[in-house]
Amino acid sequence: MPAMEAAGRAVYMDPQRPDGYLVLGDLNLGLGDLEEARAAFHSARSKAGRVARDGGGEELLTEALTGLARCDLLAGAHEQALGSLRRVLESDPEDRGGVRQLVAEVELQLGRPAACLDSLTDLSAAQADGWLVSSLANFELGRLEHGAGLAHGALLRNPYLPACLVGEDPPDLGIVHGAEGSDPTFAADVAERLAPWLEEHHDVLDAFCRAATTPLVMEEVSDLVEAARGLNREEDAAIRASLIARVTELRDPERIMAQAPRVASQMNSGGPPTEV
Repeated sequence: MPAMEAAGRAVYMDPQRPDGYLVLGDLNLGLGDLEEARAAFHSARSKAGRVARDGGGEELLTEALTGLARCDLLAGAHEQALGSLRRVLESDPEDRGGVRQLVAEVELQLGRPAACLDSLTDLSAAQADGWLVSSLANFELGRLEHGAGLAHGALLRNPYLPACLVGEDPPDLGIVHGAEGSDPTFAADVAERLAPWLEEHHDVLDAFCRAATTPLVMEEVSDLVEAARGLNREEDAAIRASLIARVTELRDPERIMAQAPRVASQMNSGGPPTEV
């Protein structure tokens, strides 16, 4: 693999720099080799710690700690992952790496949905995984309306989520959203992290899928896909601006949550009555 070889050369050329070890960790994590990934991230943490003590290097140390937490998550060592993530937040209170999202996922998998929601207090700029995890936590707590609204928001950020969550290959929607977290690979990664929890919570997954297939959500996701496809092929600046405005409008958090009662009502109309 060229990337692996390049990272290996970087480590060989300058074994005291953490950068190459971070790349090796990411590559091994992607290949599912947790042992090699963990070893690389441990090396990166050690090297980054020295750099930080000499002044600077805090971001590299944060990346190394986050990598170790990701290894723990995939290994099912949730309490250990939570400790690593909290150390990351201590070194990066502004959470530039989006670690609170992973904290929320760990809290959910540890059976603490309320703590999960406490970790994600502001979803206004959150990606699809933040909306998804908040939706699942609300469904777990029996808050149908909130769960429905958040599921709606998650799908308008990443329409590939439902297929990935139920273990199917995501469809080729032929779209480019132009925003991180809106592609099928992102959805598949989130689904893999949450898979153990979802296997034990079929009722919550069913609630999410029912929200995803309500007429209102399906219509708006279709509108989003059409607007995004238009951005792929449109060259006229004015038309592109109009399409971007439409995507922004569809993803507006206040507008989405204002429709939560309708989505919840449509969920109920397809099956036994559920209290909203």
